[in-house]
Amino acid sequence: MNDSEATRILYMDDDEGLARLLRKRLRRHGHEVDLAGDGETGLRMLAAAPYDLVLVDYNMPGMCGNDVLRAMAERGNMPPTIMVTGNGDERVAVEAMKLGATDYLVKDVEMNYLELLPMIIEQVRDKQRLLREKEQMLKKIRENEERYRRLVELTPDGIAVIVDQRLAFVNPSGVALLGYGEVEEMIERPLFDFVHPESENPIREQLDLIVRGKEKAPWIEARLARRDGDAIDVEVSGIPFIYQEQWAILFIFRDITERKLAQERLEYMAHYDPLTSLPNRTLFFDRLDQALLHARRYQLIFSLLFLDLDRFKEVNDSLGHDMGDLLLKTAAERIRSCVRGCDTVARMGGDEFTVILTRITEADNALMIAEKIVEQLREPFDLKGRQGLVGASVGVSVFPRDGDDAESLLRAADSAMYEAKRCGRGQARIAGSSEE
Repeated sequence: MNDSEATRILYMDDDEGLARLLRKRLRRHGHEVDLAGDGETGLRMLAAAPYDLVLVDYNMPGMCGNDVLRAMAERGNMPPTIMVTGNGDERVAVEAMKLGATDYLVKDVEMNYLELLPMIIEQVRDKQRLLREKEQMLKKIRENEERYRRLVELTPDGIAVIVDQRLAFVNPSGVALLGYGEVEEMIERPLFDFVHPESENPIREQLDLIVRGKEKAPWIEARLARRDGDAIDVEVSGIPFIYQEQWAILFIFRDITERKLAQERLEYMAHYDPLTSLPNRTLFFDRLDQALLHARRYQLIFSLLFLDLDRFKEVNDSLGHDMGDLLLKTAAERIRSCVRGCDTVARMGGDEFTVILTRITEADNALMIAEKIVEQLREPFDLKGRQGLVGASVGVSVFPRDGDDAESLLRAADSAMYEAKRCGRGQARIAGSSEE
């Protein structure tokens, strides 16, 4: 999509503040956004004016997002629709896609989804344009095979013609994407010579769908095998048609390597602290929930450490933010060096860290590790030739003694940490203990 090409978007969400924030963000990308506070209002607006794309929040009073999708499908001529939900359950996304949603996006507490949304919108618009191009292509194929051949040879997407599950034709882009030098190296070979083993089943299902129903297959992500043995991430679809008086399948594939890398980067940003590369709050609470489930099931104990750097503000103010960031990164490395690979060290924000210690046998084990961390952080920090002295106060809580849920364990560890600070800093305290 060109930067100058505006997309008219209708966004249905009952959270007025988030809706306005999203509209502001999308306007920066040149989109026109109208807001509807509920599903009923959104459907009326959709009936009154054309929109290029619709964003629907899953949780709305009255009509939920899926109710809106059903109503849109009943009316027909449904524009591309993206389901936006704060519920990470994949079943929500699957149901939405079955009801006609083009894509979906999960909200996260750090609101990184606002960065992802413009890319998703562009992908949806690209898909719609590709679908239109594909329909136009199919029409031209039926009218004139030579015109079709010239068209597919110019498209940047890979296109192959499959007859009896063998390649009868491959366009130049397809030859290049799969790493071959000449099309003759590919012709008459089985299609599955070019399919990565992990994608054989989904592509077979697509071919079976076309063969059984004589209809086009939906776009799916898959992996194809290049000549050099490497795999390439692609998006594939298929269309039945007549090729040289034979029933055939037009197999279309496009390289999505860059998109996959961008998605992986965004997913990493959503779960990891960019400065220290430690898990962030979101991933920490997920790991804590998993530790709770495991401990309850097998009647185990585990420990939660809450850690705050002492005197970090003084170092940060005196030496500057760059040196403060370097100190935080070094502190994170020291903390990780004190625990095992199965444990979790997370940055909660600022100079606060948490540690989940699994597979401990008694509370004293956790206190020993906490004291080891205190000793490590008491050592001076070399900040590019300048010295930084901080130290740390650590609070320790133990499941199930100090709580049987995430909130109570975190509260107990936090209280123990403040007790350590009250008693002079630079030490570890276990929940429920007091100064001797």
